[in-house]
Amino acid sequence: MQQDAHQALLAAVRLMLKPVVRVLLRGGVPFREFSELAKHAYVEVASTDFGIRGRPTNVSRTAILTGLNRRDVARIRSAEPQASLDASYMSAGSRVLSGWHLDPVYLDVDGRPRRLVLDGRELSFQQLAHRYAPDLPHVALYKALAAARAVDVDDEGMLCALKRSFIPGAYDVQQIPLWGSILHDIGTTLAHNMTRPANQPPRFERRAINVRVRRTAVSEFRTLLAVEGQAFLEKVDAWLTGHSVQAESDGDEWSARLGVGVYTIEEHAGKDRNS
Repeated sequence: MQQDAHQALLAAVRLMLKPVVRVLLRGGVPFREFSELAKHAYVEVASTDFGIRGRPTNVSRTAILTGLNRRDVARIRSAEPQASLDASYMSAGSRVLSGWHLDPVYLDVDGRPRRLVLDGRELSFQQLAHRYAPDLPHVALYKALAAARAVDVDDEGMLCALKRSFIPGAYDVQQIPLWGSILHDIGTTLAHNMTRPANQPPRFERRAINVRVRRTAVSEFRTLLAVEGQAFLEKVDAWLTGHSVQAESDGDEWSARLGVGVYTIEEHAGKDRNS
């Protein structure tokens, strides 16, 4: 039974990770960089949430819980996540672009990236790619960077660096913090409901879903949700405002971050799943 629960948990996490990985790949975040961030999350949660008698978890117990060695745990606990993400964790495209912008060999007299020929042993994109991504063919790297509009070809046929990082897909940068915050809120509620003690109430979590809705009704559903969902959220917002702590008079009172989210569930069968 324990093995069945373990396998079910892994299957659920794999399903949960797919939309996360989709966004990470579009943002140019490779697996090794994500893996290092995951180590930080494991150590942080194990250190703060799994202590004994309310005390923080020590290095040895954190290592036992996470499966990481004590040296890794100590390193992670003493540094911010970004501090350990050096160039070895960057994607091949970002390593090449970073080298193009920073390596003196590939800079002109003004400190800007040189124009490079595609092929050749000296001052070429082939040489640059071999230096910073030796395990990948330079032509494939060039095509990927060109598709991401990080590299262009001028009128003389020379390659020019347009960006410093490789980001395969475009999205609104302003949406990134919101994306992380919403996933955190949903995940926190579900984790609470799965692991709560018997004496704690579950947090509200419901879905209304049908897997065989006519596609012609999708637009109508979006309108329905925009109107009814907004009306519901405005009612909740008014209630929350009426019960909020007033800093002037209740500044010492304990407060809680409290709210609810409404989101669309929409997947399409066939080729246009992301429409």
